[in-house]
Amino acid sequence: MTEEGKSLRVTMGSLERRGVWVVPEHLDVRVMWGNVELDLREAKMSPGETTIDVQITMGNVEIIVPPGMTVDLDVRIVAGNVSEGEKINTTVAGDADKPRVRVTGRVKLGNCEVFTLYPGETRSDGERRSKHARHQQRHARHEQRRERHRERHKRFREIHAEREMWMRSKDPRRSWQPWWLMARMRRRMFIWFTLAFGAGIAAGVKLWPDARWWHVVIALFLLSMISGGIAWRLTKPLLIAIRAAQDIGDGKLDTRIDPDRFGGEVRLLAVALNDMTTKIQQQLVDQRQLLAAVSHELRTPLGHMRVLIETARDTNDPKALAELEKEVLVLDDLVGRLLAQSRLEFGNLDRREMDLGELVSDIATSAGIAPEAIEAIGDVRAAIDPTLLRRAVANLLENAKRHGNGAVAVRIERRGAQVAIEVDDAGPGVAADRRADAFRAFVPSSGGGLGLGLALVSRIAVAHDGGAWISDRPGGGARVGFGVGVAART
Repeated sequence: MTEEGKSLRVTMGSLERRGVWVVPEHLDVRVMWGNVELDLREAKMSPGETTIDVQITMGNVEIIVPPGMTVDLDVRIVAGNVSEGEKINTTVAGDADKPRVRVTGRVKLGNCEVFTLYPGETRSDGERRSKHARHQQRHARHEQRRERHRERHKRFREIHAEREMWMRSKDPRRSWQPWWLMARMRRRMFIWFTLAFGAGIAAGVKLWPDARWWHVVIALFLLSMISGGIAWRLTKPLLIAIRAAQDIGDGKLDTRIDPDRFGGEVRLLAVALNDMTTKIQQQLVDQRQLLAAVSHELRTPLGHMRVLIETARDTNDPKALAELEKEVLVLDDLVGRLLAQSRLEFGNLDRREMDLGELVSDIATSAGIAPEAIEAIGDVRAAIDPTLLRRAVANLLENAKRHGNGAVAVRIERRGAQVAIEVDDAGPGVAADRRADAFRAFVPSSGGGLGLGLALVSRIAVAHDGGAWISDRPGGGARVGFGVGVAART
């Protein structure tokens, strides 16, 4: 084995260059019946191109380069092998002056290999990494094939669903037509496109003296296929929306249309259908909750009333009749809330202009509020539904009694285009993170009940072009109120 400044010569031996070593710009490597390993990962190389000229006869040369280093193989092979392993490209803009390697020479009955390894990585580590990378690539290709298969299967299901839809609602007057032409818009597009293309073919035949009859047949067939495809593509989104509407009508409320598949007005239609389905689904959930809550709330007073009736029948006790009257009032209040809820559901408002100061004062004094605790500020006349407004004010007063140790003040005040009605209580107040829940129906509270009180207040306020709120009362307690529009919205 001999080693000189710019050359390495190995005969029937082995030479390894690793770690930090200086690589000349031109390195000659001569190997006969031996092995040479050159590790360039930590080697010092000059900027630009470094040439390694190999002359291998029945030997082996292995060159290890770091990721991102460019290697150019220009080696003549005589019954030998030259290979370059996995490339890891980490080069970026401005790397033109970085070291790069050019391998030249001849391999005769030998082997020359170039490997790309990270610092500290062994050959076995690199093989495992390459194997894992190939596995990930195969997995990614497999997933892409599965996704394409799913898309094809989805399109087939859509076509099958459309065919079933047309077969169920087939018009006997057009029973002779294929199902894919039952759509009137598609049929008209197909006919008009065919006529337009046919006119173009007729003009071409007249201007082309060498045309044959089968030319016309082929042209008509091709143009019919093209026009049919265009018509199918244009009408497909509308038919998808029709199928979705039919599924919603059949009770499949989990039906949704992906708006990202479409654009323009079809996207808006998909969003509108999805929103409509979500609202219907929520309404059905609310109705089920309402039925469950009402059945629970009715069971207790009805059972109590049954016991009171038996007691009054046996003992003729007037107190039992008084208690029975209280339970009747509880049921009457519950029925009143449900009726108000149903009126809001159907939008049956009978708005009349009234003085809210007088109306609210009458309700508050009937509930035991002192007249001096009731205050009206400004012109408080507004167009309201008196039945619903009485229910809203009564709910505010009941809420103050149940959760706030009673109402201490009632205020009616003109604020711009609205009239605000607020009730102050003497309770501990409402935490800021609990205020939004207070206006949601069926949300449990410390006082029990259906949770319809403030929720009904909020809905009545919204129906009167206003809103409801909860704030802190100066000096402690809560201030709960709502606003109604002065004039009815036309």
